Amino acid sequence: MWIPADRNSVVTLCEAILRIFRDEGDRKDRQKARLMWLVEKYGVEDFKAEVVKEVKSYDRGVKIENEQPAPTDAFERRELLGVHDQPQEGKVRVGVLVPAGRLSPRECREVADLAEKYSDGEVRLTVEQNFILPNVDKSEVDNLLAEPVLGAGSRFKVNAGFIEGNLVSCTGAQFCGLALIETKANAESIVKKLEEKVTVDRPIRIHWTGCPNSCGQVQVADIGIMGAPARKEDPETGKKKAVPGCNIFVGGRIGEDAHLALDPYKKGVPLAEEDLLPELIDILKTEFGAVDKKVGKRARIVRKVKSIFKGNSGD
Repeated sequence: MWIPADRNSVVTLCEAILRIFRDEGDRKDRQKARLMWLVEKYGVEDFKAEVVKEVKSYDRGVKIENEQPAPTDAFERRELLGVHDQPQEGKVRVGVLVPAGRLSPRECREVADLAEKYSDGEVRLTVEQNFILPNVDKSEVDNLLAEPVLGAGSRFKVNAGFIEGNLVSCTGAQFCGLALIETKANAESIVKKLEEKVTVDRPIRIHWTGCPNSCGQVQVADIGIMGAPARKEDPETGKKKAVPGCNIFVGGRIGEDAHLALDPYKKGVPLAEEDLLPELIDILKTEFGAVDKKVGKRARIVRKVKSIFKGNSGD
């Protein structure tokens, strides 16, 4: 059932349910004096019909719908990372990336110091495992962004990429006995590589979860990675052996047009970077329009030098 969020509708619906429970609920048995038992006695559909009938008898103009009417305007997800104006004059909110949602004790103290200095001690957490400093004075934004904690070499970022800025991960095998794989360290490492290799023109939400319980909510992600059994050929024996792996889900959505991607796009992918990274790059290109990132001449030289030294490291 769905009703509009106005006082008359809400009060009328609550009154109807209370009156039905008052008149027909089992008040003699304390164990049965619960609304759930009355719903069970009626059956869900019959109880719903009784509530609708009761509401209509009041003749207050309240209309009950089977579901919320579909929106007619476009859904636009609010950006939480970065610097954004608040309704209050002269105030902004500053969203900061916490890679994979993992904080060390030192980083927790650094967040507290930033909040004490710039947002009157207030920190707000997001469902994407990042944090927001609200009510920052516009005049202090440059000073905030110049803080070493938000500078080069720090894990924190205000202006994060479209891939790394939308990463979500469950606790993983390091601290959860149910997880089949380590998630947070792998997730942080993989998105860094993806940011280096491809460019996308919109936020891509990649969620990691260690097991089918899906604490990381992979089914609502653009790309979901769930810990699962996998096998890989052993180069020494030539035989397949069990290795940490994952199932990959693609196409979940949130918002007014929400969709759960319940069936894996690909199953049994080994978790090793050389196996998983190419799979994710291919998905980003075929499903989300990603293109290879252009690398400048200096960066190409640096990479080549690194590869040469890496190749000679065993000499």
